[in-house]
Amino acid sequence: TMSKGMQEKLQLTLVMSRRARIYLLDEPMGGVDPAARSAILEVVLRNYQDDALMVLATHLIYDVERIFDEVLMMGFGQVIMQGETDQLRAQYGKSIDDIFREVFRCSAN
Repeated sequence: TMSKGMQEKLQLTLVMSRRARIYLLDEPMGGVDPAARSAILEVVLRNYQDDALMVLATHLIYDVERIFDEVLMMGFGQVIMQGETDQLRAQYGKSIDDIFREVFRCSAN
């Protein structure tokens, strides 16, 4: 039996191999260990094309903020914040993960 991390990595590899123009991913790294998260991110980075659009729903902001150009934060079905990753970092002087924690009042623990 494959671990959840290996299953997610395999599924994502199969999806990315289609060379689609749009990818919709819902929590692809949810419930996997840090090593599996890194492997999943590597699959995304290795296979992502510049002309493609990827929408990824995740609560693991720290792991993905370095690879996305834009971020959209939603809460209770409404857009709370949206913008280019670099502009938001410059505007708030914080990482996207820290902005997320502040906006949603998450503790650092």
